[in-house]
Amino acid sequence: MARTMHGITYDAVHDEIVVPQAFSQAILTFRGGANGEEAPIRVIQGSLTQLQHPDRMDVDPVHNEIFVIERGFILVFPREANGNVAPIRRLEGPDTGITGFSRVAVDPIHNVMIVAGGGAFRIFNRTANGNVKPLRIITGGPISGTSGPRGLLAVYPPTGMFVATTSKYGSDIGEYGSRSRPRVSLDSFVGAWSIEDNGDVAPRWTIVHDILRQVRGVALDPKHKTLMVSDKYLNAIMTYHFPEIF
Repeated sequence: MARTMHGITYDAVHDEIVVPQAFSQAILTFRGGANGEEAPIRVIQGSLTQLQHPDRMDVDPVHNEIFVIERGFILVFPREANGNVAPIRRLEGPDTGITGFSRVAVDPIHNVMIVAGGGAFRIFNRTANGNVKPLRIITGGPISGTSGPRGLLAVYPPTGMFVATTSKYGSDIGEYGSRSRPRVSLDSFVGAWSIEDNGDVAPRWTIVHDILRQVRGVALDPKHKTLMVSDKYLNAIMTYHFPEIF
């Protein structure tokens, strides 16, 4: 483990914590009850993995797969992979529309994955491989009233709903600013969409207006029907009752 660990996923089915490590080009899996300086139980690392800058990822505990976002492509590994192993799929190419750093969330019930980045949500078949077009693309625009996703998302598979950070249409803010000029804006909020949405469509619901400044994470708690949002500028984690999406 090193200084920069931007992604973390908890696999509740197998009670495991999975994190990407960009500096060591590795995916680390720990016991759910790991504590202190404890070694990972599995490490995906090596020349065959094709890992370059793993920063964000998601785990599909139903189909036992790990989805890793890279710069412009997605790698998929078996969940129990260990050592220098090749990915079983690689989603990449101009037709995918995946560019730069994105975010990925898997819906194993509806068999799709959602890729957020570049001002759009791209919905692919879960098993998409190679240079394939997304099934649907949700964008920002004048109809939706949003500027598209800022990349941070979480999905609730039983209803096919997902939440993501976004901003008012026309806002000229990005997900991150520079160290000398951080982007701070009150235009950001959280929207909820369906995996069946397509095009310039408005969120089904919106929440957390006129509060957020520099969002760094969103998560869902189905048991308590709540949404959690972390904000770097506010130095806070906020929890909201959001039963509509569950």
